[in-house]
Amino acid sequence: MELALAKLAELRDKGFRFMHLRDEAGQLDRIMGFKQVRGFIDSILFWSETEARAGRVPITRDTNRPVQAVWIYEGPLVEAVDRLLELPEPGARHAPTLLRRTASDLALVNTLPFRLKLPPGAIA
Repeated sequence: MELALAKLAELRDKGFRFMHLRDEAGQLDRIMGFKQVRGFIDSILFWSETEARAGRVPITRDTNRPVQAVWIYEGPLVEAVDRLLELPEPGARHAPTLLRRTASDLALVNTLPFRLKLPPGAIA
C-alpha cells in the first residue's frame, strides 16, 4: 500500500488532480486522477491496488461517437502510474497519436458526477 500511495503522490506532484467517484448508494466506487496535456487528457481510474486503467484521450471529440483513446493500459495501480508517467508528451517523438480503443470511462466529461448540457453535435 505504501508504494501505491507514493505513486499517487508522484502523480499529484506532476500536476494531476483527483476526484472521488461514488456509486448510486453514495459509497466510494473508484478514484480518478487527470491532467490536461497539450490537447489531451491523461487520466487514471482505479478501484484498488490491483485494478486500474490509465489512458490518454483527446480533449476535443465528436460527442456522437464513443470516446477513443490514443493509449490505454489496464493492470495494477503502481504499473499503471509508471506507464502513464513514462508516456511521451503529445507531439514528442514516439508519442501515440492513433485513436483506437473505446475509453468512455477515462473521459472526464463522461465520468463527472454531474451532467453537462451541450447542444446536439457539440464538441466537449
